[in-house]
Amino acid sequence: MEERTLDTKEMLQQEQDFGFARVYSVELMYKEQPKLDRDLLYANMERHTGKLDRPESEKQAGLAVWEANETAEKEHLHFFHLNYMVPYAEGEMPAQTSLMEIESRPSADYAAAIQQAWHWQEAEPTVQECKHSLLLVDMMASGLEPKSRLELFTGALRAVLETAPCDAVYFRASDKLVEPRAYLASIEEGESLYGAMNVRFYNVEGSGSGRHEALMDTVRLAALGIPDVQCHFYDLNPDEVAGILMNIGYYLFNQGDIISDGETIGFTEDMRWRCEHQYALAAPHRVVIDLNPGEPHYAGRQGAAPTE
Repeated sequence: MEERTLDTKEMLQQEQDFGFARVYSVELMYKEQPKLDRDLLYANMERHTGKLDRPESEKQAGLAVWEANETAEKEHLHFFHLNYMVPYAEGEMPAQTSLMEIESRPSADYAAAIQQAWHWQEAEPTVQECKHSLLLVDMMASGLEPKSRLELFTGALRAVLETAPCDAVYFRASDKLVEPRAYLASIEEGESLYGAMNVRFYNVEGSGSGRHEALMDTVRLAALGIPDVQCHFYDLNPDEVAGILMNIGYYLFNQGDIISDGETIGFTEDMRWRCEHQYALAAPHRVVIDLNPGEPHYAGRQGAAPTE
């Protein structure tokens, strides 16, 4: 999704209907007050994201970090990434990231993320002990291709984690809590969506079918401009469905939204799951690719695809 080709009305509609994030953000949570070595942060940031600079208006070319509000009590650092240029009608502009101190939120604010943190059993007690937070955001980066945008953000996050290791990382878009060392290890192993994509599971009760009904989805690839994936089903193995959703999520991330409505996918000779774009059954509001595993397992509802 190229921001330069959209007018303001189209941007707002895209953000509302698709779930696209104009600003991408992650919270770094600490039990103790973090201490930033700015020289080390600069070196790590340049190592992971490439050449940095300040805008010409700052009149100090060669310095990579703008220290905003230097007299303020809270840190606020800004980075301009010259290896990630975003084209606009007026010319190119570097994508940016910003790191700032924010007020720590109570653990109750992360209740949904904690409930879905199957991958990290210590998420809840860790979050409860965290009393300090930093916020990393990207700015003017939504015009980048999804893979480039996440590559930049991942590099910036790695730089901060290696400079000031934290106790928990919270991806706001995917509502996902991750253990920092597990995140870094996964990124090293090529799992680029480890934090950016969350696979959720919901038991559906009260349908009166007498069968085990469930909904699983990914959240929020849509924030990067890629459809999420959902499956509403009866009597399938959730672990197997989760693996299918993750595989399709990575496929879409690497190839783009190239699955057409009515097309079927399958990882075995017997698997033919029908795909259709529609609005998500579970919040947040966004467009997803709905997977129909066929009878007797599909619990609905294809035929409700959004119009373009």
